[in-house]
Amino acid sequence: MTQSGETFPAAQRFEKLYRGDPSLDGGPKPIGIPWDIHQPQPQLMELEALGGIAGEVLDIGCGLGDNSIFLASRGYSVTGLDSSPAAIEQARSRAAVAGVTVTFGVADATNLTGYDERFDTVIDSALYHCLDEAGRQAYAAGLYRATRPGARWHLYCFSDGNINGMTAPMGAAPEVVEAMLQGLGTIAQNIRYTLTANGWLISYFGPTTYLGNISAFIRDVDDLPEQQRAKVSPGALEQMRGINNRFATIVNLIDDGRVYLPFTVVHAERVD
Repeated sequence: MTQSGETFPAAQRFEKLYRGDPSLDGGPKPIGIPWDIHQPQPQLMELEALGGIAGEVLDIGCGLGDNSIFLASRGYSVTGLDSSPAAIEQARSRAAVAGVTVTFGVADATNLTGYDERFDTVIDSALYHCLDEAGRQAYAAGLYRATRPGARWHLYCFSDGNINGMTAPMGAAPEVVEAMLQGLGTIAQNIRYTLTANGWLISYFGPTTYLGNISAFIRDVDDLPEQQRAKVSPGALEQMRGINNRFATIVNLIDDGRVYLPFTVVHAERVD
């Protein structure tokens, strides 16, 4: 879920999150990792069951590796890449426990040198929205070079919808929202423009859900260091409070601290 380099200045923040360290000096340690649910995403499992996975698979921004491990257990040859060494280290440990073989490696999604024409299927489970405008363009172009003719790209990212009042925690990362809207009116327009401009033909674009770890969202905003809150607009802070309060209210009412969040899913095919 994280990528490095100048196109993604938040990479170090994600590395600290995977290591369980405060994102800022003097700040609180993270309560949890929002996407760490210790299982593959249900929508990916459905996609695989319906025949959406084929050939050599790239799980880009693989994080802790649960999606990669699931696909490997289903018999696919899987490469999982992430910019975070801490995430890759833990992903390798999880694969060993599961008894499956996955080729995990540290890499920058905006520079996939060395992987030319390698993959037939790409899984992006919440990476795209972590990149800025330049990073997204380089990412889409890099995936084109890293895939074979007819390859399919399955992209899952934040949406601005809601599920029973639940919204994606975009206010918790205002730089992500700003980047997603930079120069284009909506997230949907941004995705359509970026993929089309880099050789990808979108076959489906619509709403879906993403299973998150609610424990990571219930910290009081006022517990964050002043220098971190100062970087967030008053409106975004208020949105964060609303989301956190809602999560804190329901956390004891749901199983295993898991909640579905609104996402967008895009299926695209590499144009030869």
